[in-house]
Amino acid sequence: MRRTASAKDLVFVYALNQSTHWFVIGLMFPVLVLVILDKGINIFQAGIAIAAYSATTIALEIPTGGMADIIGRKRVYVISLGFLFLAGLALLLSWDFLTVMTAVVLNGAARALSSGTIDAWFVDEFKRRNPQGNLQESLARAGIFIPAGIGLGSLVGGVLPEVSDNIGISGWGFGPYALNLLAFMAAILVQLLLTQLFIVEIHERDSSGGRAISVKGLSDQVTTAVRFGVKNRIVLILLIAVIALGFGLSSVELLWQPRVQQILGNSTETWILGVLAAGYFFSSSIGNWLSAPTCRLLKNDYLVALSLLRVAVALSLLLLALQEGILGFALLYFVMFFFNGVSDSPHATLFNNQVPSNARSTLLSFQSVMLQLGGLCGSLVIGFVAKVYSIPSAWTLAAVVLLISSVTYLVLTSARFRPSTQPGACVQTPSDAFDR
Repeated sequence: MRRTASAKDLVFVYALNQSTHWFVIGLMFPVLVLVILDKGINIFQAGIAIAAYSATTIALEIPTGGMADIIGRKRVYVISLGFLFLAGLALLLSWDFLTVMTAVVLNGAARALSSGTIDAWFVDEFKRRNPQGNLQESLARAGIFIPAGIGLGSLVGGVLPEVSDNIGISGWGFGPYALNLLAFMAAILVQLLLTQLFIVEIHERDSSGGRAISVKGLSDQVTTAVRFGVKNRIVLILLIAVIALGFGLSSVELLWQPRVQQILGNSTETWILGVLAAGYFFSSSIGNWLSAPTCRLLKNDYLVALSLLRVAVALSLLLLALQEGILGFALLYFVMFFFNGVSDSPHATLFNNQVPSNARSTLLSFQSVMLQLGGLCGSLVIGFVAKVYSIPSAWTLAAVVLLISSVTYLVLTSARFRPSTQPGACVQTPSDAFDR
């Protein structure tokens, strides 16, 4: 019989769900672009495929977020796992640009459906059980384990192509990354079981089975949420900062694997990709671990902290672009994602403290749309610059965009939208637009 998690166990349940979710993603992370290229397409077409993923997510993100707020976050998350499984199967069976595009569109739909669901569930449960609790510290604590999950998955994912070759699976006609995809699909089924066992939502205990969904109800939910996001100055400026982050991170996600291959020459040791991918996320884990003491050092002035951290991420990417050796590359790669990890929970705290509970999933999805919009622009622009000029040139451009975006947080600081003395709180409070 399932039990609702106590306040003490809430962070554990959230961290378990999200770390296992990202472990699944990690199985494909170190080789995803290589899998796509193995299907007979070039790097520019790969950029178009990644852009299609972002476009699909952008199109579906806010409506699916509204659906999660209406019918339940867990239900929509479970549906997302079904789409993710189909995406893995489609990529396994793909053989050209069109079939690869089918797989990435399914993957984009899965991302849209999952975005903001379990996160919104956790924030609402935390605020309900711990109204005076420090949300930033709890998010940071969970954030230690979530990147570790994808880091561990990346380690496994980097080794699987070699295992596949040794046991002969690569000779089945599915390419050298077949075992990654098979493990990916099996892990999704395990995640579905864990979700059913540990995540309990209040909706499920209602005799009505939750609120009914309708086109008008969904439209009203989405319209009100988007209007709120645009009118709330803190939320709007945080969204602008997220767009720039999406642009910068997409440049690394698209090009780090080809860049490593350039540095290593003709080496086919995929375990190096796995180690780098794992180090990326372990660096983020360490960043989350140090996030709370960093914020305390700055007297919980999250805006100043975020501005400084964005500058650090930008400078790290600029130095990364200059590296010609694998050791220097690895060091700067890890440092960049360490600083990004430190910034995760203060940004999430500022954002969540501005949005009302009954639109939280919708607005988290709105934020994710902005991230994906930045990623879409980044995939197209950075992919083009890398093809015409070079990968270091593309990363230099991305670093400049990130550096300029650090000003967004200072705009809020100068406008005196400052954190209050209460942990994780801001002066401006959410609108009552969603009160019913």
